[in-house]
Amino acid sequence: MRPRSLCKSLISSCMVLSLSAAPLFGGVVLGGEIKQTEIDSSKQLTAANSALPFSDVLYWVMKNHPVLKQANNYLPIAKAELLVSRGAFDPSVSIYRSNKNEGSNKFYRNQNLDVYLPNYFGGGISISNPFNKTQVGEAGSLSLGAELPLLKGLITDYRRTALGKAKINVKMSLAERDQWINNLVSEVFTEYAQWLLAHESAEQIEGVLRLATERQRGLRKLYESGAGTSVDTLETFVQWQQYKAKYDLAIWKKEKQRLMLSMYLWDESGVPIEPMNTVYPTSAGLAWIDSMVSEAASYINNPQNTEILQPALRMSLLKVASQQLEFNLAKNQMLPSLNLQYGYYQPDAAWRISPSTATQSTGFGLGFQSSLFLKQQRGQYRQMQLALENAKLEVDNKQRNYSVKSSALLQEFQVQKSQFDQWLGVSENQRKLYDMEARRLEAGDVNFFVLNTREMRLLDLNLLALEYKFQYQLSGISYLHYLGWLSRN
Repeated sequence: MRPRSLCKSLISSCMVLSLSAAPLFGGVVLGGEIKQTEIDSSKQLTAANSALPFSDVLYWVMKNHPVLKQANNYLPIAKAELLVSRGAFDPSVSIYRSNKNEGSNKFYRNQNLDVYLPNYFGGGISISNPFNKTQVGEAGSLSLGAELPLLKGLITDYRRTALGKAKINVKMSLAERDQWINNLVSEVFTEYAQWLLAHESAEQIEGVLRLATERQRGLRKLYESGAGTSVDTLETFVQWQQYKAKYDLAIWKKEKQRLMLSMYLWDESGVPIEPMNTVYPTSAGLAWIDSMVSEAASYINNPQNTEILQPALRMSLLKVASQQLEFNLAKNQMLPSLNLQYGYYQPDAAWRISPSTATQSTGFGLGFQSSLFLKQQRGQYRQMQLALENAKLEVDNKQRNYSVKSSALLQEFQVQKSQFDQWLGVSENQRKLYDMEARRLEAGDVNFFVLNTREMRLLDLNLLALEYKFQYQLSGISYLHYLGWLSRN
């Protein structure tokens, strides 16, 4: 048995390998609320040896990412389209004036004012006041006309359909923006989580590599002094080689994930930025997944909450509403035109209404027009009918899938969390075995083969527990992403 002092020197730096049971990720405000907290993330991205929390990364993404800027343009575009459709209901005014002079002779002076006031329910009111003055006299008149559809164009028409679709497109643009935000937050979180996993894995491996290096150095000195064996020296060296290979791979993965995350980072001027290679992720303050999943599950299971969260489902419902307007228009276009008309005429009224009623005249009319075979109308009606049916089938399918898949994703999250808890327990028990072997080393009774085996097994279990922690947190994000919860303000 080796002297106890020598054994203590070999174990003095032995790190008790452990894995914290704290959640991997935590409190960060998502959606629009993150913008309320102004932080200097630029320093965090470039400061050497500084932690870069997920909240800082998300803030930077939400503020400057070009995809999000593009998504924020959807609403102004939709509102501009709505303004265009409202223009179909604008009154119109036309003024015409002309004259002809030849020397001192004034042949004529003509002027005319026409005003048209469209009616929301179809038809409209027209006002005309022409005035003509010639060498032989002057004349003016005032005419008023009104028309109201009684069949085709009464319930709906092209103008009202376009207006209704434009209003729906405003809501559609909000759903599309939410979908972009929802996807972007999920992608950024996944990349950050993978970076954090690689970082924590590298730290675990670095710890045992440091131990193996010191142990190898001590055993080599012992072997050179004649007090050690070649088997122990070679065995610890082989183990050191394995740790070194694992560590090099972990560092490469960490650097890779840092670069992958940089794809989502832009400064305020639109220039891509990259965190320094000395900046590292941190799990500090990242305990929000569990509570957010619980909150989302309670929300959707409450029948009083009728808001549709999933952007894709909202867009499908809006598509049905838009298609319904098209169908209603096609159905209305199959009706014949039956228009009620009214006319008023007053001669000798140059830009005025004469109080005299002697020359005033009024009239009523009823106009009818219809296609004999309605081939075009019937074809359009059938097209819109099938398009509406397909849109409704799409909604039905998504609603069925929404209920089933949301439950499945929630169960997956619960199973993954349970798996993490179980493997964390396995890792903790393996740590106890390792501690027992370390105490035997302190007592001078050591078997380096057993010590090395338990140390490597503990490292593997710690890395496996980290992987399960990542998977369970990622399953929570997948659940929230599917619900559309990540885009809530």
